[in-house]
Amino acid sequence: MSASAVLDKRVVTVEPGAEATVDVRVRNTGRVVDQFSLEVLGDAATWAAVEPPTISLFPGAEGTATIRFQPPRAATVPAGDRPFGMRVVSREDPESAAVEEGTVSVAPFREASAELVPRSSRGSRSATHELAIDNNGNVPIEVFVRGTDPDAALTFRSRPPGLLIAPGRAGFVRVRVTARSLFLSGPPRPRPFQLHVGSADQPSTTVDGSMVQEPLVGRLARNAAGAAALAVVGVLLLWFFALKPAAEGAATQAVATPLAQQSSAIAALQRRSPAGGTTPTSTPAPVASGSGGSGATQSFARRLDQTVAGRNQFRVPAGTTVSITDVVFQNPGGEHGTVQLQRDGTTLLVENLDNFRDLDYHFVSPITASADQTIQLTAQCPNGCPGAAIYVNGTQRTS
Repeated sequence: MSASAVLDKRVVTVEPGAEATVDVRVRNTGRVVDQFSLEVLGDAATWAAVEPPTISLFPGAEGTATIRFQPPRAATVPAGDRPFGMRVVSREDPESAAVEEGTVSVAPFREASAELVPRSSRGSRSATHELAIDNNGNVPIEVFVRGTDPDAALTFRSRPPGLLIAPGRAGFVRVRVTARSLFLSGPPRPRPFQLHVGSADQPSTTVDGSMVQEPLVGRLARNAAGAAALAVVGVLLLWFFALKPAAEGAATQAVATPLAQQSSAIAALQRRSPAGGTTPTSTPAPVASGSGGSGATQSFARRLDQTVAGRNQFRVPAGTTVSITDVVFQNPGGEHGTVQLQRDGTTLLVENLDNFRDLDYHFVSPITASADQTIQLTAQCPNGCPGAAIYVNGTQRTS
């Protein structure tokens, strides 16, 4: 070995963003004039430099160089001890190198920043913000969030209330700001506030924000207008896609059915007449309306609900046939659940109560129920569906 190296101190402490130095003495132990290259080894090499980088020495002579450690003030250089080496390489004998080892201790520093999104919010009662906290230091920090406002008009709730954030990482806290009191009308009221982000071992960081509190009447009016617009659209859709086609079909059937019955009766009489005889003509007798009499037909209407025991069903009397042409589902109380129209336990129609307040069905081919059969409403709701009802309309014929 043609060189030796000695550090004047083996442990050195440096503050991030500052500088610390270590001197190294190099001695030429060879027999010829030689030039020596100096190089720092280890993790600290990226932020260390040697001055001068080379030394020329006579045999037995010594020279001194300085190692300068300058770690950046950033989270990329964590706090703690970093071993390093000082390597001295001879130009005349490159295979032989001297290495002297030491330790550089990077001091900790704490630095945090915070950003509020959104900075300003609106609401009649409360609003939610998200607070992003960046750990720009080189050690983990545990932070807590506390809110204040100059008028003591707000309360603050943070989720989570505290965070442990690693160096160079970010943490997020959801902050709900709630007004202590409400007001019905008037102009919106600005509510400025501050969020303080701090820990036990460093000063807090303050972020400004605001909530614009709106009156309750304005919010209710907007909700009512939106509900009215949706109701108008719903009525139009119901008319064009359900009621209008059903009404047109019922009118067409009302005209076509009597004509078809009359044509069938005439054809039957013609088939029964003798050959060459006179073909009699006949017009079917009109269907009787009103009550009483054999073969009489009368109007039928019934409301089925669950307000009174037994009112949820109707049993067709003996010798009677019921033809249902109109069914109206009603849900004025906005119940949640399902309602069914059944005949002797067989489900004919089922509807979700969340989808309507009034729902009307018209049938060209009626639903029939013979004597002793039962027409029944069956509802399934958390509270028993007290407001749900079904109206059934049609005709009742006595044989």
